[in-house]
Amino acid sequence: MAPIISILSLLLCSASAYKLSDRPTLKYGTAWKKDATADLVYKATKSGFRHIDTACQPRHYDEGGVGNGWTKAARELNLERKDIWIQTKFSGLSAHDPKNVPYDANAPLEDRVWQSLEKSLENLQTDYIDSWIMHGPEDNWDNHWKVWKTMESAVDEGKALQLGISNFYKLEDVQWAYDNARIKPSVVQNRFYAESGHDVEIRAFCKEHDIEYQSFWTLAANSDAYQHQDAQELAKAKGLSPEGLFYAFCMAIGISPMDGTTNELHMKEDMALMNRIQSGEQIFANSDELAIVGEALGIPPWKTEDEL
Repeated sequence: MAPIISILSLLLCSASAYKLSDRPTLKYGTAWKKDATADLVYKATKSGFRHIDTACQPRHYDEGGVGNGWTKAARELNLERKDIWIQTKFSGLSAHDPKNVPYDANAPLEDRVWQSLEKSLENLQTDYIDSWIMHGPEDNWDNHWKVWKTMESAVDEGKALQLGISNFYKLEDVQWAYDNARIKPSVVQNRFYAESGHDVEIRAFCKEHDIEYQSFWTLAANSDAYQHQDAQELAKAKGLSPEGLFYAFCMAIGISPMDGTTNELHMKEDMALMNRIQSGEQIFANSDELAIVGEALGIPPWKTEDEL
C-alpha cells in the first residue's frame, strides 16, 4: 500500500500558529458529570483543553458548572474569552426531564429556542456562543426550520458564531438540512459507532462541504479497534495509550472527538497528544499503520484509502 500524505499536515498548524478555528481537535465533553462538572472543566482547561462542549439540557449536563469551571481556570491562566471555544446546544422538549426544562414548555417553539440561548449565555458567563448546535431532529421538517431559522437569527445578532446539528444519522437528512439552510451547518456531531456504519457517507459529505464532523461515544463504542494486540503494540511504539492512539486515528481521518475523561492525568496525556499533532508530527507513518486501527472497526469493511 502506498504511503499516505497525512491529513494532519493539511489541517493542523504548528503549535506556535495554532488557532481555535483549526481542526480536527479534541474537545472536552461535559455530559453526565453532574456535580463534578465545574471541577472537571477547571482541570481540563488547566490541562490545556481550549474547546468545551456542553448543552442546555439539565438532564445530562450542568451548563452552569461549565461556566464556573472555565472562568475559574481562565482567571488563573490569564485567558480571555476569545481564548476559549464554547459549544452548547438547544435541546427539544422531548429531550428534557419534564420537571426540569430550561425554558417555558408552553411557549411557541421559536421562543423556546431563544429562551434556551439566553439561559446558556447566563450559565456559561458569556455574551456569545462559538458554536450552537441543534441537539437532535425535531419531529417534522416544519419544526426543524422554525428552530433553525431562529438559530440563524442568533448568528445575525452575534450571539452565536456558527451553527450545527447533532444526532442526524441519515445522509438525506443532513443534505436537506444543509441545502435548504440560509446559514449552513458548520458542525455535524454524531455518535461514532458500528450501528451507523461509522457515518462513512455523512463524513464524506462533511469533508466535501467543509463541515466539522464531531464524534461522541468515540472510545466506549469502539474498544475493539484499539484494545487488540496489534493496536496496543503500535500505541506503545508511538508513546501513547491505546485510547490515545484511537483519538489520533480519528483526527487523522478528519474527526474531532469529544473527550470526556475525568482523570486529570489522562487530560494531560491527551493534550500532550494534541501538542504533538499541532507541532506537525505524523502519528501514523503510513496507511498500513492506520489500517491496524481502522480495519478493526469492521462494520462496514474499512477502506483505509477511502478515508484519506
